[in-house]
Amino acid sequence: MDTNQLKSFVAVAHQGNLTQAAERLCLSQPAVSAQIKALEGESGVALFTRTSSGMVLTRAGETLLPEVEVFLRHKHKLEHFAKTLAENYAEEVKLGLIHPVDSDKLAAVTAMIDRTAPKTQLHIQYGMSGEILSRIQHKTLHGGFFLGYPEQRGIYALFLQNIAYSLICPQQEYETIQQNLPLTLENYIWIEMSGVSGSNKHLQKFWRANRLSPKRQIWCDYPQTIIDLVANGIGVAMVPSNKAETAIGEGRPIAVIEKYRQTMPLHFIYAHECEDHPGLQLLKQCVETIWQIG
Repeated sequence: MDTNQLKSFVAVAHQGNLTQAAERLCLSQPAVSAQIKALEGESGVALFTRTSSGMVLTRAGETLLPEVEVFLRHKHKLEHFAKTLAENYAEEVKLGLIHPVDSDKLAAVTAMIDRTAPKTQLHIQYGMSGEILSRIQHKTLHGGFFLGYPEQRGIYALFLQNIAYSLICPQQEYETIQQNLPLTLENYIWIEMSGVSGSNKHLQKFWRANRLSPKRQIWCDYPQTIIDLVANGIGVAMVPSNKAETAIGEGRPIAVIEKYRQTMPLHFIYAHECEDHPGLQLLKQCVETIWQIG
């Protein structure tokens, strides 16, 4: 029973899928499958049931999982401690950022880190919610912001606030769209962020709830460009309400369809395995303070 087998066991348990676990571990699917079989052989029990929908933990697997997670958590803590023994060691904290996060609060988090741990090097990486989650799972980020509800095992989520979203349209199309909502929305191009974003997943639910089947879509991962495209009459979009209000205040020719205001939950997420990492603890402390959690 070696560490690689245990890492594969946890990855498959969290993902529920051999292929996805292999991608997360940067291994081939046969290699991960072989490690699971070897672990089952050494332990003498079946840890997973293979089903058409993926890998499901057996009762023995469910019992073993928290013990392995604790072991890997302590291993991660020990590895970090060993690095701190280097003469020129400097703590690096890596934070994942998504566009709906309030810039003033991000600045306050940054300032607090600088005051609390001035020798710490902060690295802020931008991405979509799905990208931030993936980087946390691959241990390339200590923690990050996530829009929506992360459903993966082994990921902790700290609720911060609800983000308001507004459906916007070109100002000249507002009256036409209002005539037969929601059906008139199908006649327009929907400008949306890519599938790894939290807002895209919410938009899919919005379409289903309103029985909409948009015929034309444009994917754009830059929020300001989405507003620019709507202002130029290209289509409609769901954007953060504060950005829509700012654009209207600047005289941009867009309008808000009030009937479809939405809210989406913003979380700070991190991996259970890395919970004891000093960099993550610093991030979590600062985020909780600025968002007044607890």
